[in-house]
Amino acid sequence: MIEQSQDQQKYMFLSTVKEIIFIKPECLNQYLNVLMPLYLAQSNSKDEPIRNIVAESIGKLFITHPDALTPYIEQSLGSKDAMTVGTYARSFKYSAHNNNQPEKFRKFVGILVELIKHSDLAIKKNSLESLS
Repeated sequence: MIEQSQDQQKYMFLSTVKEIIFIKPECLNQYLNVLMPLYLAQSNSKDEPIRNIVAESIGKLFITHPDALTPYIEQSLGSKDAMTVGTYARSFKYSAHNNNQPEKFRKFVGILVELIKHSDLAIKKNSLESLS
């Protein structure tokens, strides 16, 4: 039997949830209070592919659930952990262009602009990518 590392298992689980988000995000409405703490816990993973899936999933979920996700995103963008801030800043890259509720996104533009001034290079990069 082939054993998988915890990171591989996390990656597979997060990939599966991401596929659900892409296909039918509205069915996850009742699970957001479980998913968002999970995403927060994985947003500072040392494994970059896991952080990338987290960012992409949050960004796509924001399109269909902006009001539910806003408090989680605001909290995470204010985190002291640079990887968490960078992951959440990057999430807007996946939602801003397809968002049919741009007024929900506008409240984060100022935060992302401020994050461009951050000392962490990844946070700067992710903020710029999300704003472009």
